[in-house]
Amino acid sequence: MNNEYDRRALLAIVLSIGVYYIWMSFISPPVPVVSPPNINSEVVDINDPVTVRQNPVGEQENAQTPNNWRTRTVDVPDRQFVFETQAWTGEIDSREGALYDLYLNNYTSSPQMTPLYSWLLSGMGDSWHPYKGGEEPFSLISDQAGFLLVGAGDDLGMVEGYLIEEDEDTMILTHDDPNGLSVIKRLEEGENQFTYDVEIIFSNNSNTAIDDLWVGVVDHMSGKAGRFMSELRPLAHIEGDVESYADLEDLDEEREYIQAPPQWFGVGDRYFMAVLKPQTNDVSGLIIDGLPNERYGSFGVLGSPLEAGATRTVTFTAYLGPKQLDILNLVGSDMAEAVELGWFGFFARILLKILKIFQAGVVNWGVAILLLTLLVKLAFFPLTQKAFTSSRRMQAVQPELKEIREKYKDNQQLLSQETMRLFKEHNVNPVGGCLPTLIQFPVWIALYNVMLYSVELYDSSFLYLQDLTVEDPFGVLPVVYAVLILGQQRMMPMANMDPMQQKVMKMMPLMFAAFMFTFPAGLVLYFCSNILLTIGQQWLINRRFDTTPSETPDSGTEETKADTA
Repeated sequence: MNNEYDRRALLAIVLSIGVYYIWMSFISPPVPVVSPPNINSEVVDINDPVTVRQNPVGEQENAQTPNNWRTRTVDVPDRQFVFETQAWTGEIDSREGALYDLYLNNYTSSPQMTPLYSWLLSGMGDSWHPYKGGEEPFSLISDQAGFLLVGAGDDLGMVEGYLIEEDEDTMILTHDDPNGLSVIKRLEEGENQFTYDVEIIFSNNSNTAIDDLWVGVVDHMSGKAGRFMSELRPLAHIEGDVESYADLEDLDEEREYIQAPPQWFGVGDRYFMAVLKPQTNDVSGLIIDGLPNERYGSFGVLGSPLEAGATRTVTFTAYLGPKQLDILNLVGSDMAEAVELGWFGFFARILLKILKIFQAGVVNWGVAILLLTLLVKLAFFPLTQKAFTSSRRMQAVQPELKEIREKYKDNQQLLSQETMRLFKEHNVNPVGGCLPTLIQFPVWIALYNVMLYSVELYDSSFLYLQDLTVEDPFGVLPVVYAVLILGQQRMMPMANMDPMQQKVMKMMPLMFAAFMFTFPAGLVLYFCSNILLTIGQQWLINRRFDTTPSETPDSGTEETKADTA
């Protein structure tokens, strides 16, 4: 490629990526968040089965104060039940009456990966093992989770103490609280392998209304959650947007209350989720907050109070499984929004379908990535040819353009007229080298998101890599990428660049290579194959076209040559 085209392509990519991340990080409007009034946190030991949650003024007064309503743990036998479907196996305990410690039967846990550079920097105390584990069933929610908690009041005090019985294929959990709230949960296996149907019946047996009934999903969470990590976090779909709460420190300081009905809510990571999808219109808001012992989650709030003597039934579809489009679409079209394919999701879905077709043929996701990258390159090869032709013409007229700028530097009007005359005379389009690059940009971003968020790639191997969704522990692919981008850079003429531009261009390969050490291996494989094909593309175009910069192409002749090449 010649200098002018490469500089324009680089500028287009950098500007586009910059706009994309600035929008996503700073400008994209958040869901309106309003803190509810008079929120008081009460720290209790949730592991104590006889903990009493009450107001210091006494239990009877407490029951008459709706906004400070508390529940009291009922003394029931401590029992655990296995709750199993063909897709997963979990347990339900009699204390919280909630699902926990759930494993997906058809997925294994991602191996624990230790990068070579991390081991070297740590002092090489123990022998280095790039991968450990990976054979155990995948744990979707931990033994500290609570899937389908219920409660009332703004302090998220849970209803605890359930009698559990099984009636054929239905599990029934019953709680009768001395304060007057009765809860019945009915759980039955759903039509989809990763779902079950939930019915919750609230009954108010007291003489006063009960405010702020809620249904929640929590799990133990800690550490950081970045774009390339797969850490469990509160997750919800509200008003058409997926909200994921990566920063737990913010929730420690102040809960978030969203005054809009969620389409679904729960917890999830990059590839899997455990969520509740309301089937009735009772859930009118959402609280994102934490419970004691580093348990965080999402709590759907029922809008209106439960009047004295009243009963209310709410139903949900519970989904516990992978963020896989074809499965999620069977549960509900809004469920598929959990797969974060970005602005260009339309292209991403097409590319994912093609990727799955390739994988079905070659039975390896790594090879499928290589084939998909090749297909995209071939599809855009004609556009690249046109971009090269336009940039070659622009480069060829640079000497005359320089003379015009010098001659009319004091007369902007004549400078503009003569410049346009020169472009017209030599059939030069000033944006011809940049426009094809911009046209390809949505597909590049879509392909990037497919590589990053497709659960189909989870726990997939390729050559020496055991899992394409985690970093390359050996650092081979990032090094290969650095070598390839240095090779591509040597094909770019830098004679006309100023010294500062040359320094920036020489530093960019090292910067990009450093980023690659933190990217999932499947994503780096895509980048490596893409840049390798780009180098081959540059070489092929250079062979097909005369790239002597002193030649000025004839109007029409060069175009014909380009189109037939």
